[in-house]
Amino acid sequence: MVGKRSLKTTVCLVFLLLPFIISAVASAAPEKVVDQAGVWSDSERAILSSEADRMGQTYQMDIVLVTTDDAGGKTPRDYADDYFDQNGYGVGPDASGILLLLDFDNREVYISTSGEAIRYMTDARIESVLDAVFDGGMLESRYFDAAGSFLRETESFLQAGIPEDQYTETEGQRILTWAEGLVGLLISGTAGTGFFVSTRKRYQAKTRPAVFDFRQNSIAQLIPYEDNLVNTFVTTRIRPPVNPTGGGGLSGSGRSTVHRSGSGRMHGGGGRRF
Repeated sequence: MVGKRSLKTTVCLVFLLLPFIISAVASAAPEKVVDQAGVWSDSERAILSSEADRMGQTYQMDIVLVTTDDAGGKTPRDYADDYFDQNGYGVGPDASGILLLLDFDNREVYISTSGEAIRYMTDARIESVLDAVFDGGMLESRYFDAAGSFLRETESFLQAGIPEDQYTETEGQRILTWAEGLVGLLISGTAGTGFFVSTRKRYQAKTRPAVFDFRQNSIAQLIPYEDNLVNTFVTTRIRPPVNPTGGGGLSGSGRSTVHRSGSGRMHGGGGRRF
């Protein structure tokens, strides 16, 4: 009897405390729309926040929109990466998410990606999203429309999935330039020429041995002998041409360039000035 009463008391307490628990969890979650520059109205922020939450739940990553008119001396990339890392954004162990920054201090729109979002949002796709943001109203100061264009274009790529030719490349990886290639060619050509000249001189210094007249000095008599080839057949087959674009090879459209932020996390992203 006492056990049943304790169970009922516990259940009642859980139901009484549930609203407070939900409220505490909601308040602990960082806001998805942070308008520090004051470019969106309350109703616009509510619409953007609702859409960002929906996308985040659907694709299991945080979708964040931030504006600022004071970057604190940081570049747009550093500001966006640090804001994402330092404010608790990111879903899962790899902190997946996408952040749109409208930086009115540096006059630049920047998109920062993290975790699994790096694979979805390749460099080419980020450029397409930036196109949508600028064509959608950014240059005309229609910042709500620009943010809406960001959400729509980003979701279209999330729906499409990770590209088959996607690959990740760390920023600053050593790439041979034309000048370096030319210098290497000259050095290798000079070395090859020197080796040829020295080898040629060594062979020129040697005396040629006397030629042995095998016809006069040999004891065997060589008789010419001929074989006639008959019944020759030639089979031809048509070989289909090789498709140079097939096989899913790596191309620039599938590249996701990443860099390390101040917190040590890897981020992708890209920006454009306005």
